[in-house]
Amino acid sequence: MNNLKVVIPLKTNSERIPNKNLRPFLDGKSLFDIKAEQLLKVFNPEDIYCSSENPAVEQIVKNYGFNFHLRDISLTGKNTRENKLVKNIVDTIPGKPDIMWCQVTQPLFDDFTGLLNVYNNLTPEYDSICVVKKQRHHLLTEKGNPVNFNFGYWHKISQDLPKLYEVAWAAFIMKRDMLEQAWYQIGRNPYLFETTKPLVDIDLPEDFDLAKLVYMHFMKK
Repeated sequence: MNNLKVVIPLKTNSERIPNKNLRPFLDGKSLFDIKAEQLLKVFNPEDIYCSSENPAVEQIVKNYGFNFHLRDISLTGKNTRENKLVKNIVDTIPGKPDIMWCQVTQPLFDDFTGLLNVYNNLTPEYDSICVVKKQRHHLLTEKGNPVNFNFGYWHKISQDLPKLYEVAWAAFIMKRDMLEQAWYQIGRNPYLFETTKPLVDIDLPEDFDLAKLVYMHFMKK
């Protein structure tokens, strides 16, 4: 795993949910705490790099033995170009490694062992790995036009719909050659790593509370 390093983006100026990544989520632990504990089952702490615009975050991540990158405040806004953000962080990591980009906002995704198994056996046609969730729903555009089925009594049942996948925004692995071409999380030909875990897009305070309930339910199981 020496050629693979982990990046965790940890901005603190979220607009809809203040300090979303680091505020208490469950039992005094934040989303970051949960993800840090998951990653440490697989990675050495010195292989993990956390990036934030807030200097106070440095001590939080160093409590886990992680590396800290102080990001310019201009790279935290909603208009920030993703390629500039990725390049700014990755360029500070020595050795030109491959990168696992890991979001903390999907606490139920923890299959990093499975993800690494795919990475270690990835064939050359794939330039990246993207965690995805299969969608088996009848989808419409905003104009009411069907996306993956046709209106009528002959419409296919959900089990027979074309396979569509949602980007989970849980984790990505980016090969170095692809990184230096695009500086983006997903390449031209990604391997789709399917997760069966529930996903909650934590964008609003209600989503934060829902994610907590879902996480509690599955941890009890």
